[in-house]
Amino acid sequence: MSDGERPGGFSASVTPTSHPLVAKFALTVPADTTVEVEFGPDTSYGWSTAAVSAPAGGGSVSILVAGMRAQTEYHMRARIQFPQGKWETTPDQTFTTGALPSNILPTLTASTTPGQSPSPGVELVNVIDPVGISVVTDFAANILWYYDNAADESWEGYAFPIKPLKNGNMIASITNLYSANVPQQIPYNSVLREIDLAGNSIRELYLADLSTALSTMKTPQGSVVTALCYSHDVLPLWNGHTILLVQEQRSVWLTDPPGPGQFTILGDALVDLDENFKPVWVWSVFDNLDPNRHPYEFDAADGYDWTHCNCVQIAPDGNLILSSRHQNWVMKIDYEGGSGGGTILWKLGYQGDFTLVGSQTADTDWFFAQHYPNLLAASGDQITRLSVFDNGNDRCFAMPGGCGATSPAPPPPFSRGAIFTIDETAMEASVAWQYPLNQYSFWGGNVMVLLNGDIEICASEPVPIGSPPPTSDTPSQVVELAASPKGPMTVWQMTVTSGGAYRSYRIPSLYPGVIWAGGP
Repeated sequence: MSDGERPGGFSASVTPTSHPLVAKFALTVPADTTVEVEFGPDTSYGWSTAAVSAPAGGGSVSILVAGMRAQTEYHMRARIQFPQGKWETTPDQTFTTGALPSNILPTLTASTTPGQSPSPGVELVNVIDPVGISVVTDFAANILWYYDNAADESWEGYAFPIKPLKNGNMIASITNLYSANVPQQIPYNSVLREIDLAGNSIRELYLADLSTALSTMKTPQGSVVTALCYSHDVLPLWNGHTILLVQEQRSVWLTDPPGPGQFTILGDALVDLDENFKPVWVWSVFDNLDPNRHPYEFDAADGYDWTHCNCVQIAPDGNLILSSRHQNWVMKIDYEGGSGGGTILWKLGYQGDFTLVGSQTADTDWFFAQHYPNLLAASGDQITRLSVFDNGNDRCFAMPGGCGATSPAPPPPFSRGAIFTIDETAMEASVAWQYPLNQYSFWGGNVMVLLNGDIEICASEPVPIGSPPPTSDTPSQVVELAASPKGPMTVWQMTVTSGGAYRSYRIPSLYPGVIWAGGP
């Protein structure tokens, strides 16, 4: 033990919470100290929570300890850090986690290639179908945490998606957009909810309340957004604001097929919420894109789903990056921290503003029906590199004769993970890396670069190339790849069954600023 450690100087308690995998560790500490909880399957511990500061003047501190396997005994203690550099620990205590709930969690299997080590962290799997319970797992596919939003069961809500926050909580955009009985029997509903690790609600914004607030606001172009449902993404910002993606319907006149005529179509809007979930800026695709351009799934059966936006990110210059799956575009929007005019500054993708250069310059080398463009690198305030999951559904749109060609018919779609370099000044882009899956994933997915430089790909419910999209849920696949002289090599892989995994990616731990090497 160190010079500054005097075991037994502090008393602490460990109690269960409403979450069977989460414990509450409580103790009283002096002023100007910080405290973290060390935990593990034995007294070598091995993992820790984030450090929490004592209240002004000292007092009680409670820490939620999460990241433990079900029905397992864990050892834990607090480590108190003093400003002079000394520290103390509390006596060892044990806590036994509860059982996992039955019939609501996905079945997960995973394996690590012999001799390989996955990049540090744990896996956050955002499952939306058939039961929308998202989970966090270790590399052996043991569930370490999950979010059961039972309060939303009556209206069939699920997290779409769920993300960690810098304060240690999670934020979930909960919607019933694609639920089985919506809207025929159950009306559309949504809630944006911040939760702690025990699943307790910290703050919420329901669809009805957002709609009331939006009714008195206008976009920079002067229109009013009426949100139909929360949809596909939520983006926490550095300043405490949150960008929420919502769907909206409007009636528009179409001159091109299926027009001419008046049609009610689906589009998307972005809402900037302040730290109190109050909307302060709103933007709509209806103000900025031509509804006569609709290359993919624009028909009555799909509700004339015009843009189908599925991801929003913040660019280094403070503007927003928005992915539109049904336009095959990734767009930069003039946001400027909420003071921007909302113009689309550029469109990346087929028939957009960039030219493909390098060794792959065919129109079909662009991404199509993509998911999760993720910004990887920048030079100054300009993006230089991004990853994207290229589902490829309507790659035929860029082929001679288009998707309806018959002589010859276009080849069947395939999916790939891809990384593009872009030059925002020269307006050029190139394929820097790709990994064809030899499968077709018709929805969902993501591509992430991990802490050790490996690349992780999530493919949602992939099927063999040439097969139709499945009519029932098939397994989703997640793979971690490392570079090797013979090409990408599998380091680790996971299968999710039933397979509605919208996204799956590595997070360092369940706590901000903490990296769990090897998982708890």
